[in-house]
Amino acid sequence: EWGAVAYLGHSEYGLNKQEVYLNNINLNNTTKSVYAVTGVTTGTTGASSKTTTIENIKSISGNSANSDGVYLWNQKEGQKASSTGNMYGIFDLSGGTWERTAGYVANGNSNLKAYGASLAYDGDTLKTTSTKYATVYPHDTNSDNTSISSTETNLNTASAANYPTNKYIFGDAIRETSTSGTGTSSWNADYSYFPALYGPFTLRGGSSWDTSSAGLFAFVRAGGYSYYYYGFRPVVVCL
Repeated sequence: EWGAVAYLGHSEYGLNKQEVYLNNINLNNTTKSVYAVTGVTTGTTGASSKTTTIENIKSISGNSANSDGVYLWNQKEGQKASSTGNMYGIFDLSGGTWERTAGYVANGNSNLKAYGASLAYDGDTLKTTSTKYATVYPHDTNSDNTSISSTETNLNTASAANYPTNKYIFGDAIRETSTSGTGTSSWNADYSYFPALYGPFTLRGGSSWDTSSAGLFAFVRAGGYSYYYYGFRPVVVCL
């Protein structure tokens, strides 16, 4: 579903190869432990995070930004942060919070069971092939297995090695829109960190802090645990 939306947003039916505006707004834990807010932007594709308050956002009216430079989803400039460039598109595909997706590498890491048992396991058995509800990416068993120590160096090595094993999964806007499993090799120089070792799950889009490395084609690895700039959205597929 993420890939379908990303391609639509990039196509002539969306923003026609123009990069979607970044949701770089940060409430800085000022509203009941909330940092991100949906449907907002400062009208850029790569600016640093902007701290504001929900009161300042609520005060926005007309077509101009408020004193913090923030635009809303119902303003013409703010709508460039949607997949279609208008209020009827999908917002927060770039920035806001990293979004969890139903994809992982079945490398046996303990995080799969601790944080993704209902997705990745059938009882005590790890699911090693894709299902109706989840995509299981292939991985390099030499660089990514339970005997490899969990260090940042080993993690990057495993991500780099796992990436070329993913030869046959297309449509999710990962392999076909990037050139490597580490760094910022995705289209528009977005993040491209393939899942591996203790980061077996996939996240998409970026957070409000990720500036120009966030975007439609950004993907990173994650351990599966909760974090204040991790999120998700429900998706309904109508057949």
